[in-house]
Amino acid sequence: MPILYVAGVSITENPNDVPPKTLHFIKVCDFVIGEERKNVFQILKTAEAANKTFYLINEHSNDSDRKLVLEELMKIDSAVFFSDSGTPCISDPDYKLISMAKKMGIIIKSLPGASSVTTALSVSGIDASSFFFAGFPPRDKEKRKLFFSKLDKALHTTIFMERPYSLKQTLSDLSFIKRKISLSINLGNDNETNYFDTPSNLLLQIPAIKAPFVVVVPKS
Repeated sequence: MPILYVAGVSITENPNDVPPKTLHFIKVCDFVIGEERKNVFQILKTAEAANKTFYLINEHSNDSDRKLVLEELMKIDSAVFFSDSGTPCISDPDYKLISMAKKMGIIIKSLPGASSVTTALSVSGIDASSFFFAGFPPRDKEKRKLFFSKLDKALHTTIFMERPYSLKQTLSDLSFIKRKISLSINLGNDNETNYFDTPSNLLLQIPAIKAPFVVVVPKS
């Protein structure tokens, strides 16, 4: 049976930070599955495999798209699946692809890499002996309000991500929480910044920027 390698890449989105072992498997596999065309090109170039066949699976993909890719995988020996940054299937696409692959008998193996979840926890200074990963807040106004209200009553440290353009809005949504939170911006990059303060104070301190960020909220 063919093997689908699930690869973690750098959370910096810098292809030069991708682990050498992962680059090797990308170079020697039959094709790769990525998230966005631009990032796939960059990683393939770094792996010295610029002409390798690739498929895209992302938030816009449906089961028919997944089935097509997996049917192609059944014809070859191995493929490598990676997302734009970090580790696939941790909010990033696409656990459904893995689930469908397993049902088809495809062998799944990991190529461990970075995760912004564990990275953000490591620099937060917050007890992470137990924690809950809440994913991304909903976009719907009422569901979003409910999402944040639960954070204030959580019995475990909670970590979540949000879209890069939503920093100010997220801090505003969190402003009712009076305890200090950890906010990590541009994790792993040269301009990484980590804050530890109340959401209200952070809202005043941080300019309106577009950047990837992760929030860690200590338990109540």
